[in-house]
Amino acid sequence: MGSRDLGLVGSAARLEHMIRQRGDYAHVQVQARAGHLVVKAQDSQGIQVIIARATPIGAGEYGLSYRTHAGRWEPMPVSGLMEQIVEGLLGFLGPHLDRANLQ
Repeated sequence: MGSRDLGLVGSAARLEHMIRQRGDYAHVQVQARAGHLVVKAQDSQGIQVIIARATPIGAGEYGLSYRTHAGRWEPMPVSGLMEQIVEGLLGFLGPHLDRANLQ
């Protein structure tokens, strides 16, 4: 883990907790990696699938991006405090985090 990720470890745990409080998301994990908070979901075979990432943009705010099937990161029209990131993540990408849709 890089030195810039050490400061994000607590934020990753907080984001993971906030997501899990919103529904059946025990299979969702958030990891601090390369300066981002990477949101992963475990599929039915136990494989971690990267869904999205939150990037710090300053003053406690984050910008949200999703990972395309080609592996590219595309920004989403979501930014703000962690509460807003959770709302945007579940609002836009909720079906991709739903255990029933992870084959």
